[in-house]
Amino acid sequence: MQYCTRHRTLYFRLLISLFLLTNAYLFLFPITNEYRTFHLSFKKTNSIADRIVLLVRTSHNCQSRLNYLLQSWISTDVLKQSNLYLITDRLSNSTNLTLFSSFQNVIQTGCPETHGRNDLCCKTAHEFNLFYNLIYTKPNLEWLCRFDDDHYVNIKNLYKYLSQINASKSYYMGRTSISGRLRASNSNRSYSFATYGAGVCFSHVLLKQLRPHVHIKNLPVDCLKHGLSDDAYIGYLTECILNVSLTSRNDLFHSHLEKLETSFRYFNLSHLSDSITFGFAWDRYKLDWLPIIHELIQLSDRGQKKTANRLWLFLRNYEKEHPENFKDKYDESCISYQRLRN
Repeated sequence: MQYCTRHRTLYFRLLISLFLLTNAYLFLFPITNEYRTFHLSFKKTNSIADRIVLLVRTSHNCQSRLNYLLQSWISTDVLKQSNLYLITDRLSNSTNLTLFSSFQNVIQTGCPETHGRNDLCCKTAHEFNLFYNLIYTKPNLEWLCRFDDDHYVNIKNLYKYLSQINASKSYYMGRTSISGRLRASNSNRSYSFATYGAGVCFSHVLLKQLRPHVHIKNLPVDCLKHGLSDDAYIGYLTECILNVSLTSRNDLFHSHLEKLETSFRYFNLSHLSDSITFGFAWDRYKLDWLPIIHELIQLSDRGQKKTANRLWLFLRNYEKEHPENFKDKYDESCISYQRLRN
């Protein structure tokens, strides 16, 4: 009898244990699923677009240029601009305040309002400083790509290209500014640099190395001390101080310094569709072309290549056949350029 009682007690304990294990499993199962879902969701949002900071530099003298960017490569939906930032010296008037409401992130630097070295080097320092501030809240950032307000940027091509590059290495990439190399004034070393007029990208590892050299207070002073423009000084720092050479992609990044006779007039639609940037020299800085170029690329991306090619050939041939319409043009959207011509 005692044996049966012990047996029933043991059996009862086993049933209780089984019941508790079953309930524990049912209780934990939803948590496990939720945990998996969280990780899937994290990977989904961690796209290349989330890992790149896009900076566009403008000034209050040229802010009307931004209309052309909104008509072409920058989305007018501010919710899609989370990693895009405008850098300017100041906002100038109520018209421009209305224009700037189309952008989610606007940084006023308080830098000088000229187009001189001090102004440009000051803005460059603020561009780097913005990235260093952002990484505290967005530690997954891998790239900083900066552009001017007269650039067309093919975002799709930029994302595709950078997604194939290992950002855990030091990368400084863009278009070689001049054919020759500059010689450093304080040594026998020489260096090449990426023209800011074509857009430049930096990996986060290189940005970490640059940090001690590009402080807001020091960089403008050092630029002037070396007698260099902002992009040339960054090339000097990168190659001569940090021993990181420029990754030159002249096939993908295009500058306003390119001569029309050797670039745009001989481009075909493939060149147009495959490039990342155009720093605008199409008809000597008249930015009316930007929305047209965007539409050409959109037609091509939608598979309407025949239509896009016909339009492209018409535009290109028109420019060749009517040079009088493009002679001595200048950027009418910039007050500073108008002042220089008067």
